[in-house]
Amino acid sequence: MDEILNDDVVGEILAWLPAKAVLRCRAVCRLWRSLTTTPYFIAAHSRRRPLELLGYVEPADRSSSPFTAYIMSCVPTTAVPAVYDCDDELTAAEHYFRRLLRRDYRLLVSASGDGLLLLCSHRSLLVCNPATRQLVKLPLAAVNRTEYYYPSAFYFHRPSGHYRVLMCCRRLGLYYVVSTGGGGEPRRRRDIPEPYSGRLIHSVTIGERVYWARSYYNRAQMMLAFDTAAETFWPVAPPPVEPSDEGPMFEMDGELAVTAMSVEPYLDVWTTQDLTGERWVRRFRIELPCGYYHKRIKPYGTGLAIFDNTTRFLVVAMNYRWAFLYDTKHKRMVSCSHRQRNDRWCVFYRESLVTLTPSTPFNDKPWLKLY
Repeated sequence: MDEILNDDVVGEILAWLPAKAVLRCRAVCRLWRSLTTTPYFIAAHSRRRPLELLGYVEPADRSSSPFTAYIMSCVPTTAVPAVYDCDDELTAAEHYFRRLLRRDYRLLVSASGDGLLLLCSHRSLLVCNPATRQLVKLPLAAVNRTEYYYPSAFYFHRPSGHYRVLMCCRRLGLYYVVSTGGGGEPRRRRDIPEPYSGRLIHSVTIGERVYWARSYYNRAQMMLAFDTAAETFWPVAPPPVEPSDEGPMFEMDGELAVTAMSVEPYLDVWTTQDLTGERWVRRFRIELPCGYYHKRIKPYGTGLAIFDNTTRFLVVAMNYRWAFLYDTKHKRMVSCSHRQRNDRWCVFYRESLVTLTPSTPFNDKPWLKLY
């Protein structure tokens, strides 16, 4: 094999395989193992994996345990509008859904990044890689059991090489940072600007920056940014639209993008390269189908949107409402749902071989079951 194919060709071939196949190939020989464990290969492999949308989108199997009500499935982003229009859920499940995991009913999927899922409950915080079947249980701050901490941001801290979670107690306005690398108790952050205290909810991670949308209870009426390397905050000017018109945020060609429904019947996409948000540009104005534009589907940033650099498609899925697929290159609507759907979409997901150091075996507690 070495005489026929050089290392670069072997690596390129392996990068197109699913994660499960790559993990098996690592057992073939030391060369293949060394090729598939480099940071370059892991990044290249992830870029080639399809984008999927995760949610609770299939009926529970009532003949088995009640935990089946918490099955999370993957749906290809390009098929999201078609899922909405399926005549019944069983047909949709047969053609589009891929079961990913079954979670403990106390766990909620809060964030996704680099192929990792962040799951949390009142007293537990887990980071899981479904592809490698690795799991890390993170420590929580020692607080009163009546207080609830929720994840405000999930990011990679480059200086330490660990993934970190910014936890927030909304009622007390307290923030703590916990790390997959261990190193003791959660570290409290005391530098959150006062107007945002306890109010950092809807966020998007772009490179080494996290952005939070403004909201009706944010007196500053400004967005907030966070440098994940230096771990510092700064305010960001919002796009020139009303807060109630803003939809989900996403990354577009390395820039922060915000959707907005300001003028009927359009959905605008605003982007900015400026770290302070002083210069916003309206990149697209998408004409929505009849019945899409309504004040009830403008819930201060909820819903999901993502831009696929490979296909140049923009996917927008509003929870409990509608979804569409838009071709930004040719500026045309590829497909859109003709009916509403009550599924709860959680996060976008792209399979990855990122390695975690498991601190908790999967069978130690019945938290997760992977398919």
